[in-house]
Amino acid sequence: MAKYAFNVELSIKEFDGGDPLAFKMDGHRFDGALRTLKWSSDQTYTVKVVTKPATEVKSVNVNGQDIELSKEKLGEFKGQWKTGGAETSKRGTRTPLVFVITFSPEGQLRAEFQSKIYSKNDSHAVWGHKMNAVEFKCSAADDGVVHIVDENFK
Repeated sequence: MAKYAFNVELSIKEFDGGDPLAFKMDGHRFDGALRTLKWSSDQTYTVKVVTKPATEVKSVNVNGQDIELSKEKLGEFKGQWKTGGAETSKRGTRTPLVFVITFSPEGQLRAEFQSKIYSKNDSHAVWGHKMNAVEFKCSAADDGVVHIVDENFK
């Protein structure tokens, strides 16, 4: 039985210009997701996590790299993530990008995004639909695992 029910809004924007992340619809071309998020290599992104009702975000990790977080206000956390050293995706391939967000007291949420990494100045990285945020409806019991009940791209 779920002890906790809350929403998590994850937004990712380019650090320099504040542009939202782009994505494209891939249908069922690849195993898994219908959408592919588009990233630039050697780029800095602002990652923002907002929880409702407000809860504590202890850490955010992207593909094994911890993000240093600052608490903007109750239930709102922000940090920067750099794609430096990320290998650009070969044509027709996708890379999984895994976000692990740890909440207190609810536990850990794991979200995997199908992604494509473009070279720094490739305009293809910014073409497509804009992801202002992805909202997760979540539930958790006392086992330390946060389950995603529903996912909505905004």
